[in-house]
Amino acid sequence: MKPYHLWPALQDIVADVKAGRSSACSQVELALSLASKETLDSATSPTFISLQPEFALAMADMLDAKLSRGEECGDLCGIPFAVKNNIDWAGFHTSAGSPKAYCHEPEKTASVLQGLIDRGAIPIGKTNMNEWAVGLTGENAHFGNVPNPHLPGCLSGGSSSGSARAVAMGIVPMALGSDTGGSIRMPAAWCGIVGLRPSSESFALDGVVPRSRTLDVVGPIVRTVGDCHYFLGNSFLPKSTVLKSGADLLSIKIGWDPSLLAGVEQGVATAFQQFMSEAEKNPGVTFIEQSWPSFPAATNCALTVLQMEFLQDFREMCGEVEIYADQLGKPVINELRHSASLDSDVLRIAYAELETFRQSMAKIMASVDMLALPLTPCGPVLESGLPEASKPLRELSLPMGAAGLPILGMPLLYTKEGFDLSASSLAGVQLVGKQYQEHKLVYMVKTYLGAPN
Repeated sequence: MKPYHLWPALQDIVADVKAGRSSACSQVELALSLASKETLDSATSPTFISLQPEFALAMADMLDAKLSRGEECGDLCGIPFAVKNNIDWAGFHTSAGSPKAYCHEPEKTASVLQGLIDRGAIPIGKTNMNEWAVGLTGENAHFGNVPNPHLPGCLSGGSSSGSARAVAMGIVPMALGSDTGGSIRMPAAWCGIVGLRPSSESFALDGVVPRSRTLDVVGPIVRTVGDCHYFLGNSFLPKSTVLKSGADLLSIKIGWDPSLLAGVEQGVATAFQQFMSEAEKNPGVTFIEQSWPSFPAATNCALTVLQMEFLQDFREMCGEVEIYADQLGKPVINELRHSASLDSDVLRIAYAELETFRQSMAKIMASVDMLALPLTPCGPVLESGLPEASKPLRELSLPMGAAGLPILGMPLLYTKEGFDLSASSLAGVQLVGKQYQEHKLVYMVKTYLGAPN
């Protein structure tokens, strides 16, 4: 499906608005018009749960007025964007995709969202998501499932499903998502775009409905790696070192573990090998074979952490699980019941195992500049294949995210015309940097790996 609109690069949108070649109001009006094609009552996709035209247009008018007076309006001035519905926006409902169990109208905007507003970006609405961010498919029992924009019958990926589709369809040029076990990276890749999971504990997550306080992080979903670089700016990641110049970075070493290809579909393995071959055409790129810690073991301990922490927070925010048995979708109630059946001591053990895994991955990272591995073992799953199709999806994304390192997720293969839209390519690649070195990671991918800019 062709996007409704091809947005310019983020920096070009801002340049046009600041130069008076366009206005913040015209950008918002366009995004709202496009978003109206994919709301809950749309026959196409329930991409947006709600739109806030009065807020967005009022903010756009304010920015245009400031610009007319010659005042500074921020480095994201005039860019409309979408917000995942687990991020608080003062005065508007947050439901985390679970309207029957949780519907909160916050008095304060989440600091991560407020930071973008302070830079001049304009939120236009809240996007659909997997209920409580449980799952990686893009399904929601209450609002409907978000379809893949490229492969008929397939899903968008999740849990940041609406945010990814909104960018892929050209409704907005950027969106906010959250990532616990792959929820930014996976829908971005499946929708043919780019998503960044920042390092764990990059900033405060006040106002973000928790899935796992240990593993959660919020990050951008954008069309290109260049847009990701511009989105970050100098302030989005206060702990990240801004790369002043890459002039001294004349070559890069990329670590990979061949054993991980044994668990993916043959088409995905072939696409990953082709990705490496294309990358090695650049003489500055070298792949280094490594042996990484057990991903199945890391998956188990990370899964225990996120499930047990989710149970704790659900009880604090809503109450005992069984009260909501008829108000939650099956993936959510099944997980909560499973977590409730576990001995509390397993969480203590899982925390210790997770810390050991993180230390091991940090050592692996020390000898290379970047890691590369497939994102999912298959391409976007068929909606008709649920629930079985959802089971193997986390085996690569969850443990890699649990390492706490910054990760770019995007399709595996690009061509001069755009990218290969096969299911295998959309299965995606994870490109992993060193802790709090997001700017360097983005620079290396943009410079050496041929991703579209």
